[in-house]
Amino acid sequence: MSLKNLDIESVMRRLAERRIEEAMREGKFDNLAGAGKPLDLEPMPADENARMTWWMLRILKNNNFTPEEVTLRRKIEGLKHELSVATTERRVDVLVKTINELVRQLNTLGTNAINIAVSGVSLEEERGKLAERMADAIRADVPPSLLRIEPAPDPLPSAMLSAT
Repeated sequence: MSLKNLDIESVMRRLAERRIEEAMREGKFDNLAGAGKPLDLEPMPADENARMTWWMLRILKNNNFTPEEVTLRRKIEGLKHELSVATTERRVDVLVKTINELVRQLNTLGTNAINIAVSGVSLEEERGKLAERMADAIRADVPPSLLRIEPAPDPLPSAMLSAT
């Protein structure tokens, strides 16, 4: 038999099938994680680039891995929300400093997998927003005891910033 006449695809398929059957007979698939459970058959994109991204995200998700860029973005968004409801100048100062440090870390990662810009915040603008919130609360006749609903925390330790 000449190698010219071989259909390499069918040969490889038969070889793979034989090896799988052999492994099944030997019990090599008996102790796999998820044995006896239904397969999670998510629809896979048709485009090759999208499919590669889909597989990458699936592997990351199945291994409980979150990229550093995503972790930093989540922290920044959470801190920006805290900043929008902060009621003390000291807390605003700490949050602005922390947010700007995390934005700097994010921008110097060297990755840009998510094409959405993240920008820092201005201390002066945030102090102005705080003054507006406080004035609105006074106009709304909120009792002074409720104006300072959050304790003024100490600044976040630098170890927390570098742990991201």
